[in-house]
Amino acid sequence: MEFVDELLYRSSKVVVGRSKVSSQNSVIFDRKKVLAEGYPIVYFEFVGKWFNVVKIWNKRGEHTGYYCDIVTPPRFSDNWLELTDLFLDLWVSPDLRYKILDEDEFEEAFQKGWITEKLHKKAREELQKLIRKVENKKFPPTVVKNLERRLNL
Repeated sequence: MEFVDELLYRSSKVVVGRSKVSSQNSVIFDRKKVLAEGYPIVYFEFVGKWFNVVKIWNKRGEHTGYYCDIVTPPRFSDNWLELTDLFLDLWVSPDLRYKILDEDEFEEAFQKGWITEKLHKKAREELQKLIRKVENKKFPPTVVKNLERRLNL
């Protein structure tokens, strides 16, 4: 799938872009809709990392939380970014409560052979690392916090 988004920042370690949620699926957390089609987002794609961080706002401009995809480390070129979504996701609320998302999709992809056993294991390990960051209050990552301030996000 190809998306064309607004590039906000790029370095040798991270690409930051602005877009809107395009999926018709929504996320409900604590009985509130925190992600839905059309919600504004800013995403952070990290060189060499197995996850991304997507900051979400609702249509009233309220920050609802962060959506994190477990992905293969992105490959960057001058005009494109390529990665593979491994179907496993994490929702993190602004107060650092979290919920694992799409585990059924992830397991189905593994059962159908879309994800190798090695990738399945790696995705689970990376999810656990990300959860530890949240539980240790080291989320969002420092680079995200710094860029949020710098880019006034």
